[in-house]
Amino acid sequence: MIRLGDCDDCKNRFGFKNGHTLCHAFPEGIPYEHMEKDLKSLKECNNGIGFEPKTENND
Repeated sequence: MIRLGDCDDCKNRFGFKNGHTLCHAFPEGIPYEHMEKDLKSLKECNNGIGFEPKTENND
């Protein structure tokens, strides 16, 4: 089962590869254990990039 959690609401998410969600913080795939965290409360996910909510302009 694929669980996106907060990642699904983040504008930095851009696709999937080999069963992993891709984003600008984890361009090779978000580790499954990272998705279990409360990403909206983290200052940074990885590589200086953190959760940024989607808006109507960047869905």
